[in-house]
Amino acid sequence: MTPARRWRRGAVGVVVAADVLMLLLAALTQPWTGVVLALPLAALTFWALRAPAGWGALLLLVGQVLTVGLSGILALGLAGWALAAVAGLLLLVTHLALALLAAFPPGAGLPSATLRRWAGQAAVLAAGGAAVAVAGFVATRSPTSWGLPVLAAATVALAALAALTWRSTRRAR
Repeated sequence: MTPARRWRRGAVGVVVAADVLMLLLAALTQPWTGVVLALPLAALTFWALRAPAGWGALLLLVGQVLTVGLSGILALGLAGWALAAVAGLLLLVTHLALALLAAFPPGAGLPSATLRRWAGQAAVLAAGGAAVAVAGFVATRSPTSWGLPVLAAATVALAALAALTWRSTRRAR
């Protein structure tokens, strides 16, 4: 059992770190985006962390999507797809941290089985995001005649992700 003080502090740290990294990603391509959106994103983060089960959490995720969307990151080359994968991962960990904060009362410890299950699901989704980024990179760099094989490989990868997600969400009997 992870004590409440430890896991809650960690979840808050994950959300704040994801926001900072999201702003840095935005500033890589267009510095003004990070500067302009820093204050609104900080306000949304404060709101989301005060009431993680409320509208603030949803609006924080929307704010993060807008931050990346306004940054001008184009997924055309390897660097662009890598940045898109990192942005997706940051959204994922923000969502998972806020969901944990919303699911457990402030003083409750986090059972080890729950922590393992959530970490496993996050790992599967992160691997899926990386696979999508690789497929996107291959698709943007491939000749047009490779379209069908790339689509087939992406479909197989999606089926594998669905199987892994199903397996990671099954309850142990």
